Amino acid sequence: MAVARMKSPGTFVREATGLTKQISGLEALGMALSGMGLLYVFNATVFTPAFYPDANPLVGPLIGLLLILPVAGMYALFSIAMPRTGGDYVWTSRVLNSGFGFVINFAITLLALSVIGSVAPWLSQWSFSPIFYDLGMLASPHNQSLINTATYLQTATPTFWIAAAAVLISGLIVAGSTRLSGAVVKYWTIIAVIIGVIFIAVVLSAGLGTFQANFNALYGANAYSAVISTGQSSYGSYNGIPPVLTTTTVAAGALGLLGYLGFYYPAYFAGEVKQNRRSQILSQVGGSIIFMIFVTIMFAVAYFNEGPAFVNAIADTWYATGAGTPYPIIPLASALSIFWTKNAALVVLFNLGFAGTIIVMFVSELFVLSRNIFAWSFDRILPSAFAGVNSRTRTPVNAVIVMVIASMVYLYISIFNTSYLSVLFTYGTAGTFLAFIFVALAAIVYPYRRKDLFEQASDPVAKKKYGGVPLITILGILTFVISIYVVYALVAPAIGGVSFGTDLFEGIIPTFIIGVVIYVVAYAARRSQKVDLSLIAKEIPPE
Repeated sequence: MAVARMKSPGTFVREATGLTKQISGLEALGMALSGMGLLYVFNATVFTPAFYPDANPLVGPLIGLLLILPVAGMYALFSIAMPRTGGDYVWTSRVLNSGFGFVINFAITLLALSVIGSVAPWLSQWSFSPIFYDLGMLASPHNQSLINTATYLQTATPTFWIAAAAVLISGLIVAGSTRLSGAVVKYWTIIAVIIGVIFIAVVLSAGLGTFQANFNALYGANAYSAVISTGQSSYGSYNGIPPVLTTTTVAAGALGLLGYLGFYYPAYFAGEVKQNRRSQILSQVGGSIIFMIFVTIMFAVAYFNEGPAFVNAIADTWYATGAGTPYPIIPLASALSIFWTKNAALVVLFNLGFAGTIIVMFVSELFVLSRNIFAWSFDRILPSAFAGVNSRTRTPVNAVIVMVIASMVYLYISIFNTSYLSVLFTYGTAGTFLAFIFVALAAIVYPYRRKDLFEQASDPVAKKKYGGVPLITILGILTFVISIYVVYALVAPAIGGVSFGTDLFEGIIPTFIIGVVIYVVAYAARRSQKVDLSLIAKEIPPE
């Protein structure tokens, strides 16, 4: 009997997961794009010039795509070969061993979950606050009450409660219905594209001249030029567009991979996806390409119609002082839309688009990450309660609850102890690609170490070879090299900063260590119950 069909009594919680194939290809694509966040492009006009002032921001998304495509291809092929809940947890635990699988997937999950805590404060501070400020400044005379509300929304208390409400609502959506979660991410993706198209039309019709005139009208006759002058004299802002081929540009592309992290989300619920092969390729590979095109166009439109020198200067000023000058909040493109249009409805739309991106990303992340904890529990590493599927909603409610609680903890840390969580978020890219190194190793050896599983894969695409070498092995090698490069790029003091060594040991390495401790404890506990967790590697879990 083939290994993949062996039965090991007690290995799994039950004979079937209880999850059903309800997710379409477009919904899987929506999950991936929501994880990446299409309208996070509004903050790109600040982040890249602020963090990498000498990097060319126009080619960053392309560099990111070239680096991410082999990784996306590897994840898509693995998702086709072993379409099971848990994604890379299942692959690495079956190809390498159960301990590796858990620790790697645990680290990826925890790092992704920390993003919720890091990003959630943006709802109040970077979306709702700019709405009130912009509306207050558009009023004639200026509405000081609205401006004061904008200031209040920058403080910790409203920031926490608004973010907590968003996380809770997202959790209720995920726990309540898989179909609802799929519909939310699918239709939001369509809405986000529409908002992007409207933004492009508004900005192009107004142009740079309108932006300058409205900025000067609001803040003083020479305010626009003063921003550029201050940025260049005080903070060394780049005057114009930085060169394309520089070390800093390539480094910025490596850190910019954080924007693509979300492409792999469909891998974690592959067992619930209809027409899995097409859906995985569309969502992971196609989603990455769509993201690059959308972000590049949106960024270029905002960048040239604010003016490169102005973008560089106001971003550097924000980074140095914590606020734009004279615009008092982070100068996102959505917030600065008041200088292209005086239409209050459009200004609100762009700022709410940024908020919608955050909330729907929560839906995507909680949906995906709850599947990981479900998979660990289904294999008996965690208590079996977390592998329960509600008979009415057909969702892993207990797993979702755990993810929501963990998100709240990260949120509290983010708002009231920002220095700690910033370590996880800032270097989440390095931590994730450190984990990808081991997933890549699993892909490289998979056709040889687990030839039984490779040959029995039902989809011929999963077994495709070039020159006698399996495609998944080729993509694994490329992913291994790319992952090593990304981790190295972010460790290098000139790129990651002189404090990165400390951050690595305080923020990233502990994430892996916690996973090791949990697995060791689980292994010992199950051993005492006469359950051998090493048997996980002997068979693929049922659907």
